[in-house]
Amino acid sequence: MCLLRDESVESAREHYEAALEYRDMIVGIGLDSNEDQRPPLMFEEIFQRAREDGFGLTAHCDVGKAYPVENCRQVICSLGKTGADRIDHGLNVVEDAELMEMLRTKGMGMTICPWSYIRHQPLDEVFQRIRQLFDAGILISIASDDPAFMEDTWVLENLLIVRKFCNFTDQDMIKLTEDALRTCWASEVVKQEIVRELQDVRKKYIHS
Repeated sequence: MCLLRDESVESAREHYEAALEYRDMIVGIGLDSNEDQRPPLMFEEIFQRAREDGFGLTAHCDVGKAYPVENCRQVICSLGKTGADRIDHGLNVVEDAELMEMLRTKGMGMTICPWSYIRHQPLDEVFQRIRQLFDAGILISIASDDPAFMEDTWVLENLLIVRKFCNFTDQDMIKLTEDALRTCWASEVVKQEIVRELQDVRKKYIHS
């Protein structure tokens, strides 16, 4: 469930409390919408409570917006007291070597939606940064953002352009999928089912 950062903290608190009735349907709490003068830690009270209630934590750090590196730092290091479990978007983290290393050592996942970024950012820069994250050993998951706003592009289309413009091999694409599984919030039963499917694909179609 995502809180809207362009609404008030009070509104976020009200929606969080209302959602608790349906907590068995919610695995994590996120933060999205306009980041201008709305840093992640502005909503720290709700995120601390969500951490105590056992939810996964994430927040959008949109690419190229105001204070993108500082917003990434807050999400990685401080949100929910010790940092979130995942960061959504956050490509600007490549501008800070210390944050890159924190992401890697914490095993913190990133959801990356390339089709969204190339609508506003230089194509070469976007894919260079994605490749940089991958080569640094950071766990990234290729996602689709909002297909209705992104020319009807889904996960498949995002995977295809990443493969093309990052020069990923078949083995790289398998690793991307494995990394996405490691950091997703599905149950272990679901994860193991997907792992078995992935192993079947590797044996049938991919030869090193």
